[in-house]
Amino acid sequence: MARHDARHRADRAGWFGQGRTRALLSAGLLLGTGAVATSAYWTDHETVTGAPLHSGSLHVDLESNFRVKPETISNWADLSLANLVDGTSRAGIMTVKNNSRGHAKLSYRVQAGATNALGGALKLTVRRGGTVSSGTCTGGTLIGSAGATLNGFNQAMDLTLTPGQSHDLCLQVSLPAGSNIAPSATSTVTFTFPAKQEPS
Repeated sequence: MARHDARHRADRAGWFGQGRTRALLSAGLLLGTGAVATSAYWTDHETVTGAPLHSGSLHVDLESNFRVKPETISNWADLSLANLVDGTSRAGIMTVKNNSRGHAKLSYRVQAGATNALGGALKLTVRRGGTVSSGTCTGGTLIGSAGATLNGFNQAMDLTLTPGQSHDLCLQVSLPAGSNIAPSATSTVTFTFPAKQEPS
């Protein structure tokens, strides 16, 4: 009887050891699967054809100047912000022209920046094809939103200019009523028109 009990205990001990070994191996297999899954990377790409670029020299001008630096803006006096007070605005026309050489079509953006507290309070409205009326821009196509914050303004025109073509932009700068900006406050206002070539 004692011999039978000893063999039975030995069988149980052997079974328990094998079962534990299987459990550990299974756990190791799961960990290995997880490690493989986290190291997988997926990539994709597409190819676009039929969009040729023509050689040439890209050049965007303001007003009607042809590669003249620095620019002379004849209408800029209309947009003088000197003595601008709360509740008033000034407006002027800026002509953006594609004076590129060759067949280089271009698209461009309108960007604006302003310094100091006064610059942070100024609002900007841009209209393509608009006209000036009593210090405001009317008509044309609104670019972005009316009365947008001038500092950091950055809007694409969503149109292209072919060589020799131009757009008249009406730029309106206003200081809203209740801005409480000191009469002696100053700001440097900058307008930028970055351009890039578009496929022909």
